[in-house]
Amino acid sequence: MTDNWSPICVASTALDSLVEPIPDVASPNRGDIGSPSSSQEECLSSSSYGDPASPSSANTDPAVHAQEDLSAHHFKGAEWTPDGTTLLAESGDHHIRTFILPPDLLERGSAHRLSPYSTLPSAEPTYASAIYPFFNLQDPTTCLFLSSVRDHPIRLASALAPMSVASYSLVNPTTEAFITPHSLLYPSTLGGTHFLTGSDSMICLFDVSRSGNDGPVSWMPTIPSKRKQIVGGGVGMKGIVSAMAINPTGDGILAAGTFTRHVGLYSSNGSGELLGTFSIAKTEANREIGGKGVTQLSWSPCGRYLYITERKSDGVLVYDIRVTGQMLGYLRGRNAMTNQRMKIDVVSAGAESSHEVWAGGTDGMMRVWKNPAYTVGAKDPDWEVKVHDDTVTSTAFHSTGSVMATCSGQRRDENGGRADNSLKVWSMPFLNSD
Repeated sequence: MTDNWSPICVASTALDSLVEPIPDVASPNRGDIGSPSSSQEECLSSSSYGDPASPSSANTDPAVHAQEDLSAHHFKGAEWTPDGTTLLAESGDHHIRTFILPPDLLERGSAHRLSPYSTLPSAEPTYASAIYPFFNLQDPTTCLFLSSVRDHPIRLASALAPMSVASYSLVNPTTEAFITPHSLLYPSTLGGTHFLTGSDSMICLFDVSRSGNDGPVSWMPTIPSKRKQIVGGGVGMKGIVSAMAINPTGDGILAAGTFTRHVGLYSSNGSGELLGTFSIAKTEANREIGGKGVTQLSWSPCGRYLYITERKSDGVLVYDIRVTGQMLGYLRGRNAMTNQRMKIDVVSAGAESSHEVWAGGTDGMMRVWKNPAYTVGAKDPDWEVKVHDDTVTSTAFHSTGSVMATCSGQRRDENGGRADNSLKVWSMPFLNSD
């Protein structure tokens, strides 16, 4: 890989990333990736920042902030808001921070220092989070996200102020103890009025307007009996529902995965009938890349293929959902043999069903697999680049297709060596060349 194919760091929370100026990098030809439209490019420098009443206008200048040292705790994950203006990041101190990107992100000659606009503190670990699907920085009432904290109700909080807007109780009817969801899904297909939670052998549907102690509007067990899987003819899957994703084609199919290495498919956006379940253990991929429980499910843009990410795995599984339970292949060489949740991203790459998988590794590398669904069996990465000096816990593509956010770090003891706990935004102009 030549230097021309290297991503350029345009913003970072790490002080040492801001020493070197941004180089003027020529863009080599890479026509297999579709260039973003001019309207998409404006996402990063639009009037969202020009309105004096905009929440970002007062706080994007790092000089305004008392510079918080964010390197003390590792970044567990980061995600773009749907409007592309903001990053939501969770850290090892259990806090969730909002980073509003500056209007001149891609125009300055040096990298920006990223400082949090708002911080939602928590004394307990956050198990899952989900951003309101119609988040728009121009309308503060839409700048919301959900989070589940151990032994507490689910919180609906503002991304612009450290405050909860509403809470939703998920309580065991027998023990009256709080149930902590290990996965949350706030899909646009439900119109922003409902969200889904995944917990121990249970998927629940909540109505946003029914806050407080009313609980979910529906409870859907993933198995007829939590005690014995054989009850009910063995139908369903037992275990903590640790990941969920709805098919992007609009057919309403929900995929749910468990720490016990099962995947189930449900109709009607998760509130309908069970379409089928399958185990991802004891496959050819298991012998080569391992796996100890589902941590993320991602659909291909065409909705045909499901990408399954696990903890303690050196790759990503590829399943053809048109044939339920049939593994098409697997991506290897990811370097992610850890219990940490390490988020991948599936990115559309132009015409028809062409797409790519981007993922980070424990070695600080970011890797890309091009058109992984076109390969049967094992597939090695097509491209890789060093982006951090520690475990890359998230890779998140911006909707423009030429900007990527990554974050890094891991839990260490006092003598664990030098850590790279940072959040970075990268410009990749080579993805735009014709």
